[in-house]
Amino acid sequence: MADRTILDTARGVALLAFVALAALPASARAQPIAGHTVAALGNAAQGPERLRPADAAYEAAHWIARWPGAERVAMEATAVAAQNDRLLDNDPSVTRLAALPEVMTIAAIRARVLALSSPPTALRYGEDGRLLGEADRQRWSDALDLEALDAADGERALGWALVTRRAALRTFPTHERVFSAPGETDLDRFQESAFFPGTPVAVLHASADGRWRFVVGATYAGWIEEDALAHTDRETALGFSARASRVILEPVARLARTPEAPAVSGLALDMGVALPERRDTPPSAEVNGQSALASHVVEVPTRDASGALVLTTALLPRGEASHDGPLPASRANVLRQAFRFLGERYGWGHANEARDCSGFVSEVYRSVGLVLPRNTGDQARSPALDRQSLVGLDRAARLDAAAALAPGDLLYLPGHVVMVVGHDEQGPWVIHDVHKLRVREAGGELVEWRANGVVLTPLLPLHVDAATDYLDAATTLVRVLPADNVP
Repeated sequence: MADRTILDTARGVALLAFVALAALPASARAQPIAGHTVAALGNAAQGPERLRPADAAYEAAHWIARWPGAERVAMEATAVAAQNDRLLDNDPSVTRLAALPEVMTIAAIRARVLALSSPPTALRYGEDGRLLGEADRQRWSDALDLEALDAADGERALGWALVTRRAALRTFPTHERVFSAPGETDLDRFQESAFFPGTPVAVLHASADGRWRFVVGATYAGWIEEDALAHTDRETALGFSARASRVILEPVARLARTPEAPAVSGLALDMGVALPERRDTPPSAEVNGQSALASHVVEVPTRDASGALVLTTALLPRGEASHDGPLPASRANVLRQAFRFLGERYGWGHANEARDCSGFVSEVYRSVGLVLPRNTGDQARSPALDRQSLVGLDRAARLDAAAALAPGDLLYLPGHVVMVVGHDEQGPWVIHDVHKLRVREAGGELVEWRANGVVLTPLLPLHVDAATDYLDAATTLVRVLPADNVP
C-alpha cells in the first residue's frame, strides 16, 4: 500500500507540473523557483526537505510577479458589500445582528446556549493528564446557570455591548483547558474563537458566577469574560461598526502606550479590526499626553467602573500598518496580507494570541473587507461563496482542478484549509496555519512533526495520514475573489 501511494503521488506531481505550467502564461512559466527543475522532480529531496522553498519564495512579491493581473481589483467596494450581504442573508453559520429581535424567548436563549455548551460525550483529559468524568461534566453544566433561565419569564430583552480587548470565546464559562488526549495541549477543546476590540455583540445570558456572558456576534457565539465587554444600547453598538474606518493591516498592531489612559495603552489590534477615525483632530492636539502629529486618532471602546461603554480617544502610530477602509480586493493584496503571518505560532481557536487555519484565512480576507464564516466546515459549505465540490472526482480531475486555482483561492479538506499562492514545477504552493505536517521519506515511511505555525509548502507532498494525501482528501475549493479575474 505504501509503495502504491508513492507511485500515485509521483505520477500526480509530474502530471500537475505539466498541467500547471501549460496553464500559466509564458512569463510565469519562465520563472521557476530557484533550485527546482522539472527534470529534478523525480529525484528531489524527500521527507521534510521536499517542503523547503527557496528564500525568494518567502516573499509575497515573488508570487505576485508570477501572476499577471494580480494587482487588478477583483471586487470593487460595492461588490464586496454585496458579497457580505449575501453571506449574512443566506449562510446559517453567521448572524445579521441588526435582524435580531429586541426580545428573545427563554426557550430560544436556552437552545442557543445548549447548541454550543452541551457537555462532551467523547473522552476528555485535563492539563494534568487526568481522564475527566461525570463530576466534571456536571460542574461545566452547573456553570451555565440554566436554572436561572428556567425560572425566568417567557422572554428576555437582549443586552448589547462592544468588546474592549482581544478575548477568548469559550465552549463553557471557564478558563479550564481540556484535551482529546493526554499531552495534546496545543488543542484546547473548550477554546472556540476570539472577538476583538470594537466587535458588537448581543448579550443573552450570564454564567452562574457572573464572570461570563453568553454572546452572539456576526460570525460566532460563545462565552466571553464579562470584563471584556462595554455594555451599551443596540443603536450605539451597531453604529460603532458602521462608523469604523481605520483598518488594521498588521497581524497584531498596538495602540500607543500611555500612562494617561491605561485601558487603551498598548492595546492589541488584530488584522482586519476596524475603528472609527477622528480626522478632525489638529496635528498640534495632544491625545493622552502625546501629539497626534505622527498617529491616527481613533475611538476605542472602554468600560467604566460599572461596565458601561465609554468611547476613549487613542493614538494608532503610523508605524503600525493600517488603511483608510479595507484594502482593495486584489489577489496581490490578499497575498501580501497572508505573507505577513509567516512564522506565527499556531493558535487553535485563536489561542496563543494567534489564530488557526480558518482564523488565518478569515483575517486575511477581512483586511480586504470580505467576511468569511469562522470555521472550516462552514466556510466550505457556505451557500454564499463560489464553491466547487471535489467529492467523487478521480485523481486526474483533482489535479486539473488544483491546476486551475489562482492565488488567494482556498482548498478545504476535513478540518483544514490552505490558501493557494501560485504554481511552479512542483505544482501548487500553499500558505496555511497548520498544527502537524506529514510527508513521506524516500523509503516510503510517513514522517510527522508539529509545524505549529503559518508555513509555505508545496501542496502535493502533504499527507493527512499514511493512505491519503491532501489532494485526495480535499472536499471543496472556494474562490472568494471572482474566477473571471484568473488570467
